[in-house]
Amino acid sequence: MAKVPLYLILGGLIPSFAMPVLARWKRKACAPLAVIVCGSLFALALYLSGGMVGKLQPIYQAVADWSPPWGIEIAIEPVSALMAVLITGLYLLIALFSCRSLKKEISVDSIGWYYVEFLLCMTAMLGLVITHDIFNMYVFIEVVGISAVALVVSKGDRYSTEASLKYLILATIGSGFVLLAIGMLYMITGHLNMRFAGEVFAQNAGQYPYMIWVMMTLFVVGFGIKSALFPLHLWLPDAHASAPSPSSAILSGLVVKVYIIALFKLFFIVFGNEFYQQSNIRILLLILGGAAMLFGSFFAFVQLDLKRRLAYSTVAQLGYIYLGLGLATPWAIVAAFYHLVVHALMKTCLFLCAGAISYQTGRKKVTGLQNIGYTMPLTAASFTVAAFSMVGLPLTGGFISKYLLAVESMGAHYPYFIALLVLSGLLNAAYYFPIIWQFYFVNEKDPPERRVLQKDKIPFTMQLPIVVTAAGIIVLGTAGVAAYGYLQQIVVHFLG
Repeated sequence: MAKVPLYLILGGLIPSFAMPVLARWKRKACAPLAVIVCGSLFALALYLSGGMVGKLQPIYQAVADWSPPWGIEIAIEPVSALMAVLITGLYLLIALFSCRSLKKEISVDSIGWYYVEFLLCMTAMLGLVITHDIFNMYVFIEVVGISAVALVVSKGDRYSTEASLKYLILATIGSGFVLLAIGMLYMITGHLNMRFAGEVFAQNAGQYPYMIWVMMTLFVVGFGIKSALFPLHLWLPDAHASAPSPSSAILSGLVVKVYIIALFKLFFIVFGNEFYQQSNIRILLLILGGAAMLFGSFFAFVQLDLKRRLAYSTVAQLGYIYLGLGLATPWAIVAAFYHLVVHALMKTCLFLCAGAISYQTGRKKVTGLQNIGYTMPLTAASFTVAAFSMVGLPLTGGFISKYLLAVESMGAHYPYFIALLVLSGLLNAAYYFPIIWQFYFVNEKDPPERRVLQKDKIPFTMQLPIVVTAAGIIVLGTAGVAAYGYLQQIVVHFLG
């Protein structure tokens, strides 16, 4: 068990650097190798997560036998184990999808280099969620950011280049805020290890009230830019809409989530639950989360490009996660993590569906999706399931998380957030239901042959990830009780 986290990092890092050499001599082997790597790491992550079930005491491992606080420490606890399974599992599905879809979206000569960025981004995200060293976390943040920018620009056209440049500039600004906050935290505590920094912070917090307020604000702004928290989301719509479909799924489903996990760990491990509950930062997250739910939905409603509509929808859905962190009650934290997992599945499914529709039909506008329910029934059904979950309809995972947030809003004495949750759900319906209507309810003037049920003409490796993610959404909406126990471990570990 102790060596598994290092295998997670090395298992993704070494193959990523072997990809250019493989692409030079055996280009067709790049995609299968990526699938094998992701599958192997997923198996390791499942083993790691299984070892954490029922264990509230985290396992700490010092890298290269340098004991903390001087050496780098890895923490195996419920959050890191959960995120490792989520990252590697979705990466495996996206890698399967990319085997055929990339050939239509990027240059053939670029495929080997694409998988360098692909695996490097996964490795950095895994490192980010399992490290217990704050500066090491910052290093992984930078690697995630640079590789994510490369995933956007890999398409090679004017729009993706412009979007990646905007993403790079704003991500660099966000990194500057985070680094400055880390420097201030080191000045106060003298440590970069989260455990040791938390112990010293609890003793010295009263001596630096203004400095701590500035530091926490810098963390919120820095990670807010990187996780596309409204109104710091300006890079996200262009980046997600311009990137290849596998890249869009990675960015929206996973990349923005790991930054939220980093912020969560800093707030609850270093600053502590009691201090966080008393801080005004919690109120700030409530305000920004509520604004994201509302304005992200408004912006999504007016988009005509399908992927761009999905991108703005991500801005709105991230607001639910920040709302849960802002409420900060035990069940609100459970709801936030539940929605994080469900949204990762939903948005991966939706972006892969968008890529499949473009692959088979070439259609990219929300006004040109007529009869997809007949010509691509599996894709249309999966899109419908994910869209219903985004709206928050029963029997989907999105309903569970939104219901818990509504209950906890009342319990935390913020009942007006219930109205905001309902309004956001209605707005989600307003921009998803017209798409679904086009799928199935065709114009009566259309010839009968256009209304004949056919099979999806996309490859099986593209169909399977779409169906699996849709099935996962239903499972979390109908049999999610088992997940509650694991999420409660997270609450017990971090909130006490």
